[in-house]
Amino acid sequence: MTLLPFLRDLPAFEKFTETELTAFIAHSRLFEFPEDYLFSDQKEPGESTYLLISGRVRVFQHDNVVNETMSVNEICAGEVFNVLSLVEDLTVPTTVVALEPSIALEFPRENLAALREQAPRIAHQFQYMIAIQLANAVFARNAALRARL
Repeated sequence: MTLLPFLRDLPAFEKFTETELTAFIAHSRLFEFPEDYLFSDQKEPGESTYLLISGRVRVFQHDNVVNETMSVNEICAGEVFNVLSLVEDLTVPTTVVALEPSIALEFPRENLAALREQAPRIAHQFQYMIAIQLANAVFARNAALRARL
């Protein structure tokens, strides 16, 4: 599969140059994952973020305070997940499991510094995604706690 045209068609990556996208691809690895593959466990720190190329994955979070599953999402091709794995020593707040055989582009946290040097606008995009995900997590947690009052 040629990744460059695929990336250009994604809203999160469409504004970047070929040079920037090529740098991102060079710092990533393409993998095939079997059904039921565990990408992340919410109790563990993550190592990589992923861009799903094909297949489907389930993202969910179990809240031990209220003892229930707080959110369940299905990720499809073209979506990025586990973006909080790019924050060092941060426990990933979700568990992600492949629902079917899937192909994903894995971007390891250890490559973020090199990406900042070669494609700073893409690194900034990941920082933006992190900020949005953290804000959404805070809003969701506050809503869940307010509901318990």
